Amino acid sequence: MLMRMINEPSTQRPHTPSPAQAPDAARTTAVHPHGLTAFLVIAFAFSWTAWWAAPRVIPADDTMPFVVAGGFGPMVGAVVVTAATQGGAGVRALFRRYSIGRRGGPVPYLIGALALVAIAAAAALPVYTGSVQLDEPELRAALMTVPVQFLVIALVGGGNEELGWRGFAQPRLQGVLSPLGANVVLGIVWAVWHAPLFSLAGTMQSQMSFPAYTMLCVGLTVVLAHVFNSARGGVLAAVVVHAAVNVTSGLKAVVVHDPAGVTEVALVLAAAGVLVLATRGRLGLRLA
Repeated sequence: MLMRMINEPSTQRPHTPSPAQAPDAARTTAVHPHGLTAFLVIAFAFSWTAWWAAPRVIPADDTMPFVVAGGFGPMVGAVVVTAATQGGAGVRALFRRYSIGRRGGPVPYLIGALALVAIAAAAALPVYTGSVQLDEPELRAALMTVPVQFLVIALVGGGNEELGWRGFAQPRLQGVLSPLGANVVLGIVWAVWHAPLFSLAGTMQSQMSFPAYTMLCVGLTVVLAHVFNSARGGVLAAVVVHAAVNVTSGLKAVVVHDPAGVTEVALVLAAAGVLVLATRGRLGLRLA
């Protein structure tokens, strides 16, 4: 029922730009949801095959190659559906979302910093109250690896998802739902997409509660939505913020040995709530 609603044309979304109003497809942030169902089917099928089926068919001591491969599902779905519906010109426009020209300046990154502050605060509070003893040598060792971690995550550990989630799915959901509604839906979809990782040893998700993780995904999706909209449809800002969030979450886990506890979820949701209130739910989406 939800997918049928998403794929039906909307006659009540005044901010959805027509082709004449939005000639640059690489900058549009609200479009007709054509192809969204096909994108989700391909993204889920690709990722879940890598994460759930492949480790059972191809036994391996290290499942990380499967984890990395599955992370490309949203990108594959976006490229395949765009190529099928818009041809080569559409694919080129999709990848132009990575361009950095006139993409909102520092604003998208400042917005994304709210999530980083929330996660860092979730690590700092237990140390400040004395409920957690800080292991300074371990933290210093982790900090030394941050540049490499950031680059790897941006390329193959989360940032590679953004062409699909933000570059393809978000504009289509925002073309038929309110910005807030669209990104709450996308956050839930994002959490469910990760579901096989909860049963795969060695992943961060295997150490988390799925309900808490879902709420965390919704909060982060709201922040990333504002980043993407403020960057005028630019994916690169979302990649940077996504990678920074994952790196900060990893450091937080080193400090408190808790990948996603109640405090982190609450603070990330609070940061998302601030953005919702400050923008009256528009999350940086401009009227056509």
